[in-house]
Amino acid sequence: MKPALLFVFVDALGPEQAPMLLDAGLSLPHVATLRGVLGFSSGAIPTILTGAPPAAHGRMCLFSKAEGTSPLAPLRWLGLLPRVLHERERVRRVAGKLLARVYGFDGYLALHRVPPELFPSLDIPEKRDLFEGKEIGGVPTFLERAREAGLGVVTTDWRRPEEQRVQQLEAHPEADLAFLYLSGLDAILHRDGGLDAGARDWSKQAARWIHRAQRALRSGGREVRTVVVGDHGMARIEHTVDPRGVLAKVRGRFPKAFVFVDATMFRVSVGPCEPEAVRELFQGIAGELLDAGGLAERGAPSDGRYGDYVWLLPEGSLFVPSFVGGAVRGMHGYDRASRSARAALLSDGVVAAECLEDLAPWVLRELGLL
Repeated sequence: MKPALLFVFVDALGPEQAPMLLDAGLSLPHVATLRGVLGFSSGAIPTILTGAPPAAHGRMCLFSKAEGTSPLAPLRWLGLLPRVLHERERVRRVAGKLLARVYGFDGYLALHRVPPELFPSLDIPEKRDLFEGKEIGGVPTFLERAREAGLGVVTTDWRRPEEQRVQQLEAHPEADLAFLYLSGLDAILHRDGGLDAGARDWSKQAARWIHRAQRALRSGGREVRTVVVGDHGMARIEHTVDPRGVLAKVRGRFPKAFVFVDATMFRVSVGPCEPEAVRELFQGIAGELLDAGGLAERGAPSDGRYGDYVWLLPEGSLFVPSFVGGAVRGMHGYDRASRSARAALLSDGVVAAECLEDLAPWVLRELGLL
Protein backbone atom coordinates (compact mmCIF):
# COMPACT_ATOMS: atom_id res chain seq x y z
CA MET A 1 0.00 0.00 0.00
CA LYS A 2 1.44 3.34 -1.08
CA PRO A 3 2.04 5.82 1.78
CA ALA A 4 -0.26 8.80 2.15
CA LEU A 5 1.33 12.23 1.86
CA LEU A 6 0.52 14.92 4.42
CA PHE A 7 1.54 18.35 3.10
CA VAL A 8 1.29 21.04 5.77
CA PHE A 9 1.67 24.63 4.65
CA VAL A 10 2.42 27.06 7.49
CA ASP A 11 2.19 30.73 6.52
CA ALA A 12 5.29 32.63 7.76
CA LEU A 13 7.31 29.55 8.73
CA GLY A 14 10.86 30.63 8.08
CA PRO A 15 14.13 29.16 9.36
CA GLU A 16 13.94 31.27 12.54
CA GLN A 17 10.39 30.11 13.28
CA ALA A 18 10.80 26.40 12.50
CA PRO A 19 12.59 25.42 15.76
CA MET A 20 9.45 26.35 17.69
CA LEU A 21 7.53 23.52 16.03
CA LEU A 22 10.30 21.06 16.78
CA ASP A 23 10.49 22.25 20.38
CA ALA A 24 6.72 21.72 20.59
CA GLY A 25 7.21 18.01 20.00
CA LEU A 26 6.96 17.67 16.24
CA SER A 27 9.20 14.80 15.20
CA LEU A 28 10.47 15.72 11.74
CA PRO A 29 14.25 15.20 11.72
CA HIS A 30 15.06 16.61 8.30
CA VAL A 31 15.26 20.41 8.37
CA ALA A 32 16.13 22.60 5.40
CA THR A 33 15.99 26.21 4.27
CA LEU A 34 14.39 27.10 0.95
CA ARG A 35 14.97 30.16 -1.17
CA GLY A 36 11.75 32.16 -1.45
CA VAL A 37 10.38 34.66 -3.96
CA LEU A 38 10.24 38.41 -4.33
CA GLY A 39 6.86 39.56 -3.12
CA PHE A 40 4.28 38.38 -0.65
CA SER A 41 2.27 35.21 -0.05
CA SER A 42 0.31 36.18 -3.18
CA GLY A 43 3.33 35.04 -5.17
CA ALA A 44 4.87 32.46 -2.86
CA ILE A 45 1.84 30.17 -2.44
CA PRO A 46 1.26 29.84 -6.21
CA THR A 47 4.96 28.99 -6.59
CA ILE A 48 4.65 26.23 -3.99
CA LEU A 49 1.55 24.82 -5.68
CA THR A 50 2.79 24.97 -9.29
CA GLY A 51 6.57 24.71 -9.10
CA ALA A 52 6.76 27.77 -11.36
CA PRO A 53 8.33 31.14 -10.49
CA PRO A 54 6.13 34.25 -10.26
CA ALA A 55 7.33 35.30 -13.72
CA ALA A 56 5.54 32.20 -15.10
CA HIS A 57 2.33 32.10 -13.04
CA GLY A 58 2.07 35.89 -12.89
CA ARG A 59 1.43 36.40 -9.17
CA MET A 60 3.40 38.70 -6.88
CA CYS A 61 1.11 41.09 -4.95
CA LEU A 62 -2.54 41.15 -3.94
CA PHE A 63 -3.43 44.00 -6.33
CA SER A 64 -2.26 44.48 -9.92
CA LYS A 65 -2.94 47.06 -12.62
CA ALA A 66 -6.29 46.75 -14.33
CA GLU A 67 -6.36 46.04 -18.04
CA GLY A 68 -9.55 47.63 -19.33
CA THR A 69 -12.57 47.86 -17.04
CA SER A 70 -11.76 46.73 -13.51
CA PRO A 71 -14.13 44.46 -11.57
CA LEU A 72 -13.18 46.57 -8.56
CA ALA A 73 -14.47 49.78 -10.13
CA PRO A 74 -17.82 49.72 -8.25
CA LEU A 75 -15.88 50.03 -4.99
CA ARG A 76 -15.02 53.63 -5.85
CA TRP A 77 -18.41 54.49 -4.38
CA LEU A 78 -16.98 53.75 -0.95
CA GLY A 79 -15.51 57.23 -1.32
CA LEU A 80 -18.97 58.69 -0.80
CA LEU A 81 -18.72 57.60 2.82
CA PRO A 82 -16.64 59.55 5.33
CA ARG A 83 -13.10 58.17 5.52
CA VAL A 84 -13.63 57.21 9.16
CA LEU A 85 -16.36 54.85 7.92
CA HIS A 86 -15.06 53.46 4.63
CA GLU A 87 -11.69 52.51 6.15
CA ARG A 88 -13.28 50.44 8.90
CA GLU A 89 -12.40 46.77 8.63
CA ARG A 90 -16.02 45.65 8.89
CA VAL A 91 -17.18 47.98 6.12
CA ARG A 92 -14.38 46.82 3.84
CA ARG A 93 -15.07 43.17 4.61
CA VAL A 94 -18.77 43.49 3.78
CA ALA A 95 -18.00 45.40 0.57
CA GLY A 96 -15.49 42.73 -0.47
CA LYS A 97 -17.97 39.91 0.17
CA LEU A 98 -20.67 41.64 -1.86
CA LEU A 99 -18.28 42.20 -4.77
CA ALA A 100 -17.11 38.57 -4.67
CA ARG A 101 -20.70 37.35 -4.69
CA VAL A 102 -21.60 39.52 -7.70
CA TYR A 103 -18.62 38.33 -9.77
CA GLY A 104 -18.43 34.78 -8.42
CA PHE A 105 -14.94 35.21 -7.00
CA ASP A 106 -13.89 32.59 -4.44
CA GLY A 107 -10.23 33.52 -4.03
CA TYR A 108 -8.71 35.59 -1.23
CA LEU A 109 -9.94 39.18 -1.32
CA ALA A 110 -9.07 41.82 1.27
CA LEU A 111 -9.60 45.51 0.50
CA HIS A 112 -7.34 46.77 3.29
CA ARG A 113 -7.00 50.57 3.10
CA VAL A 114 -6.90 51.09 -0.64
CA PRO A 115 -8.16 54.62 -1.42
CA PRO A 116 -11.57 54.26 -3.11
CA GLU A 117 -10.58 56.42 -6.08
CA LEU A 118 -7.88 53.87 -7.01
CA PHE A 119 -10.15 50.82 -7.34
CA PRO A 120 -11.00 51.49 -11.04
CA SER A 121 -7.27 51.22 -11.86
CA LEU A 122 -6.74 47.98 -9.90
CA ASP A 123 -7.42 44.29 -10.41
CA ILE A 124 -7.05 41.20 -8.23
CA PRO A 125 -5.15 38.30 -9.81
CA GLU A 126 -6.47 35.78 -7.27
CA LYS A 127 -10.08 35.53 -8.37
CA ARG A 128 -10.23 31.76 -7.89
CA ASP A 129 -9.47 29.56 -4.89
CA LEU A 130 -5.82 28.55 -5.26
CA PHE A 131 -6.39 25.15 -3.68
CA GLU A 132 -9.52 24.15 -5.60
CA GLY A 133 -8.76 25.62 -9.03
CA LYS A 134 -7.15 23.66 -11.83
CA GLU A 135 -4.35 26.09 -12.58
CA ILE A 136 -2.73 29.37 -11.60
CA GLY A 137 -1.82 31.68 -14.45
CA GLY A 138 -2.08 28.75 -16.85
CA VAL A 139 0.18 26.47 -14.78
CA PRO A 140 -1.50 23.41 -13.17
CA THR A 141 -1.12 22.85 -9.43
CA PHE A 142 0.15 19.60 -7.95
CA LEU A 143 -3.25 19.27 -6.25
CA GLU A 144 -5.03 19.27 -9.61
CA ARG A 145 -2.47 16.93 -11.15
CA ALA A 146 -3.19 14.47 -8.34
CA ARG A 147 -6.96 14.83 -8.81
CA GLU A 148 -6.68 14.22 -12.55
CA ALA A 149 -4.67 11.07 -11.84
CA GLY A 150 -7.55 9.72 -9.76
CA LEU A 151 -5.88 10.06 -6.37
CA GLY A 152 -7.84 10.95 -3.28
CA VAL A 153 -7.06 14.60 -2.50
CA VAL A 154 -8.39 16.55 0.47
CA THR A 155 -7.74 20.25 1.00
CA THR A 156 -8.84 22.30 3.98
CA ASP A 157 -10.92 25.46 3.70
CA TRP A 158 -8.70 28.45 4.49
CA ARG A 159 -11.78 30.52 5.35
CA ARG A 160 -12.54 28.36 8.39
CA PRO A 161 -10.83 28.48 11.81
CA GLU A 162 -7.76 26.27 11.99
CA GLU A 163 -9.39 23.76 14.32
CA GLN A 164 -12.16 23.20 11.78
CA ARG A 165 -9.60 22.73 9.01
CA VAL A 166 -8.01 19.90 10.97
CA GLN A 167 -11.44 18.36 11.52
CA GLN A 168 -12.03 18.48 7.76
CA LEU A 169 -8.88 16.48 7.20
CA GLU A 170 -9.74 14.01 9.98
CA ALA A 171 -13.02 13.31 8.19
CA HIS A 172 -11.09 11.96 5.18
CA PRO A 173 -8.56 9.42 6.47
CA GLU A 174 -8.61 7.67 3.07
CA ALA A 175 -6.87 10.59 1.33
CA ASP A 176 -3.76 9.86 -0.71
CA LEU A 177 -2.74 13.54 -0.52
CA ALA A 178 -3.89 15.73 2.38
CA PHE A 179 -3.16 19.47 2.26
CA LEU A 180 -3.43 21.30 5.58
CA TYR A 181 -3.12 25.10 5.57
CA LEU A 182 -2.23 26.75 8.89
CA SER A 183 -2.25 30.55 8.83
CA GLY A 184 -2.30 31.67 12.45
CA LEU A 185 1.45 32.15 12.84
CA ASP A 186 1.56 34.85 10.17
CA ALA A 187 -0.97 37.04 11.97
CA ILE A 188 0.80 36.61 15.31
CA LEU A 189 4.21 37.53 13.89
CA HIS A 190 2.80 40.60 12.13
CA ARG A 191 1.32 41.66 15.46
CA ASP A 192 4.22 40.83 17.78
CA GLY A 193 7.21 41.05 15.46
CA GLY A 194 9.12 38.19 17.07
CA LEU A 195 9.05 34.75 18.64
CA ASP A 196 7.18 35.80 21.75
CA ALA A 197 4.70 33.89 23.90
CA GLY A 198 1.94 34.11 21.29
CA ALA A 199 4.05 32.40 18.62
CA ARG A 200 5.24 29.71 21.04
CA ASP A 201 1.72 28.94 22.20
CA TRP A 202 0.48 28.72 18.62
CA SER A 203 3.37 26.37 17.74
CA LYS A 204 2.37 23.98 20.51
CA GLN A 205 -1.17 23.89 19.19
CA ALA A 206 0.04 23.49 15.61
CA ALA A 207 2.14 20.48 16.61
CA ARG A 208 -0.97 18.91 18.12
CA TRP A 209 -2.96 19.59 14.94
CA ILE A 210 -0.28 17.98 12.78
CA HIS A 211 -0.15 14.93 15.07
CA ARG A 212 -3.93 14.59 14.74
CA ALA A 213 -3.70 14.76 10.97
CA GLN A 214 -1.02 12.07 10.96
CA ARG A 215 -3.10 9.79 13.20
CA ALA A 216 -6.14 10.20 10.97
CA LEU A 217 -4.23 9.20 7.84
CA ARG A 218 -2.60 6.26 9.65
CA SER A 219 -5.95 4.95 10.88
CA GLY A 220 -6.34 2.85 7.74
CA GLY A 221 -3.05 1.08 8.36
CA ARG A 222 -1.02 3.09 5.87
CA GLU A 223 2.30 4.78 6.34
CA VAL A 224 2.26 8.57 6.22
CA ARG A 225 4.94 10.82 4.80
CA THR A 226 4.87 14.30 6.31
CA VAL A 227 6.32 17.54 5.02
CA VAL A 228 5.83 20.94 6.63
CA VAL A 229 6.79 24.02 4.62
CA GLY A 230 6.52 27.78 4.88
CA ASP A 231 6.38 30.50 2.25
CA HIS A 232 8.59 33.09 3.98
CA GLY A 233 9.76 34.18 7.41
CA MET A 234 9.25 37.49 9.19
CA ALA A 235 11.43 40.51 9.95
CA ARG A 236 10.99 42.75 12.97
CA ILE A 237 10.22 46.32 11.94
CA GLU A 238 12.97 48.71 12.96
CA HIS A 239 12.19 51.67 10.71
CA THR A 240 9.05 53.19 9.19
CA VAL A 241 8.87 55.37 6.06
CA ASP A 242 6.08 57.86 5.35
CA PRO A 243 5.28 57.54 1.60
CA ARG A 244 3.00 60.56 1.36
CA GLY A 245 5.77 62.90 0.23
CA VAL A 246 6.62 60.57 -2.65
CA LEU A 247 2.93 60.21 -3.53
CA ALA A 248 2.65 63.99 -3.76
CA LYS A 249 5.72 64.15 -6.03
CA VAL A 250 4.40 61.43 -8.34
CA ARG A 251 0.98 62.97 -8.65
CA GLY A 252 2.47 66.41 -9.19
CA ARG A 253 4.91 65.38 -11.93
CA PHE A 254 3.02 62.43 -13.45
CA PRO A 255 -0.74 63.06 -13.01
CA LYS A 256 -1.70 59.91 -14.96
CA ALA A 257 0.74 57.61 -13.16
CA PHE A 258 -0.26 54.27 -11.70
CA VAL A 259 0.77 54.11 -8.05
CA PHE A 260 0.32 51.54 -5.33
CA VAL A 261 1.96 51.59 -1.91
CA ASP A 262 2.37 48.06 -0.58
CA ALA A 263 3.83 47.44 2.85
CA THR A 264 7.40 47.18 1.55
CA MET A 265 7.03 48.22 -2.10
CA PHE A 266 6.12 51.49 -3.76
CA ARG A 267 4.95 50.39 -7.22
CA VAL A 268 4.64 52.95 -9.98
CA SER A 269 4.16 53.33 -13.74
CA VAL A 270 4.79 56.84 -15.04
CA GLY A 271 4.97 56.31 -18.79
CA PRO A 272 8.12 56.72 -20.92
CA CYS A 273 10.92 58.24 -18.85
CA GLU A 274 14.45 57.58 -17.69
CA PRO A 275 14.92 55.45 -14.56
CA GLU A 276 16.80 58.34 -12.97
CA ALA A 277 13.60 60.42 -13.07
CA VAL A 278 11.86 57.74 -11.04
CA ARG A 279 14.79 57.22 -8.68
CA GLU A 280 14.79 60.95 -7.96
CA LEU A 281 11.29 60.65 -6.53
CA PHE A 282 12.66 58.51 -3.70
CA GLN A 283 15.60 60.72 -2.81
CA GLY A 284 16.40 60.37 0.88
CA ILE A 285 14.59 57.02 1.25
CA ALA A 286 16.66 53.86 1.69
CA GLY A 287 15.92 51.12 -0.78
CA GLU A 288 16.47 49.90 -4.32
CA LEU A 289 14.73 50.75 -7.57
CA LEU A 290 13.78 47.66 -9.57
CA ASP A 291 12.94 48.08 -13.24
CA ALA A 292 11.85 45.31 -15.62
CA GLY A 293 15.39 43.93 -15.69
CA GLY A 294 15.69 43.89 -11.90
CA LEU A 295 12.33 42.16 -11.53
CA ALA A 296 13.20 39.58 -14.18
CA GLU A 297 16.52 38.81 -12.45
CA ARG A 298 14.51 37.91 -9.36
CA GLY A 299 12.05 35.69 -11.22
CA ALA A 300 9.22 38.18 -10.70
CA PRO A 301 6.66 39.39 -13.27
CA SER A 302 8.34 42.10 -15.32
CA ASP A 303 5.60 42.93 -17.81
CA GLY A 304 4.34 45.94 -15.89
CA ARG A 305 1.24 44.33 -14.44
CA TYR A 306 2.38 45.34 -10.93
CA GLY A 307 4.04 48.57 -12.06
CA ASP A 308 6.96 49.36 -14.32
CA TYR A 309 9.13 50.29 -11.35
CA VAL A 310 9.24 49.04 -7.77
CA TRP A 311 10.97 50.92 -4.96
CA LEU A 312 11.81 48.09 -2.57
CA LEU A 313 12.56 48.93 1.05
CA PRO A 314 15.43 47.23 2.90
CA GLU A 315 14.55 44.43 5.28
CA GLY A 316 13.11 45.69 8.55
CA SER A 317 11.55 48.82 7.01
CA LEU A 318 7.87 49.50 6.39
CA PHE A 319 5.80 52.08 4.55
CA VAL A 320 3.40 53.69 7.05
CA PRO A 321 0.71 54.38 6.08
CA SER A 322 0.35 52.08 3.09
CA PHE A 323 -2.62 51.02 1.02
CA VAL A 324 -2.62 47.65 2.80
CA GLY A 325 -2.47 48.83 6.40
CA GLY A 326 -0.76 50.77 9.11
CA ALA A 327 2.09 50.04 11.48
CA VAL A 328 2.83 46.44 12.45
CA ARG A 329 5.76 44.95 14.33
CA GLY A 330 6.67 42.27 11.80
CA MET A 331 6.69 42.17 8.00
CA HIS A 332 7.93 40.20 5.00
CA GLY A 333 7.94 41.04 1.29
CA TYR A 334 11.57 42.08 0.90
CA ASP A 335 14.20 41.14 -1.66
CA ARG A 336 14.57 37.48 -2.53
CA ALA A 337 18.03 37.37 -0.96
CA SER A 338 16.80 38.69 2.40
CA ARG A 339 16.64 36.54 5.50
CA SER A 340 12.87 36.85 5.86
CA ALA A 341 12.30 35.72 2.26
CA ARG A 342 13.62 32.26 3.11
CA ALA A 343 11.19 29.46 3.96
CA ALA A 344 11.60 26.48 6.26
CA LEU A 345 11.07 22.84 5.37
CA LEU A 346 10.59 20.08 7.95
CA SER A 347 10.09 16.48 6.90
CA ASP A 348 10.35 12.87 8.03
CA GLY A 349 12.55 12.01 5.05
CA VAL A 350 14.94 13.75 2.73
CA VAL A 351 13.26 16.22 0.35
CA ALA A 352 15.26 17.22 -2.70
CA ALA A 353 14.43 20.93 -2.67
CA GLU A 354 16.46 24.12 -2.55
CA CYS A 355 13.74 26.67 -3.37
CA LEU A 356 9.97 26.95 -3.37
CA GLU A 357 9.90 26.01 -7.06
CA ASP A 358 11.23 22.55 -6.18
CA LEU A 359 8.31 21.52 -3.96
CA ALA A 360 5.63 20.74 -6.56
CA PRO A 361 7.91 18.46 -8.62
CA TRP A 362 8.93 16.66 -5.42
CA VAL A 363 5.29 16.07 -4.48
CA LEU A 364 4.50 14.72 -7.94
CA ARG A 365 7.47 12.34 -7.78
CA GLU A 366 6.36 11.12 -4.34
CA LEU A 367 2.91 10.41 -5.75
CA GLY A 368 4.35 8.60 -8.76
CA LEU A 369 3.09 11.24 -11.18
CA LEU A 370 6.43 12.49 -12.47
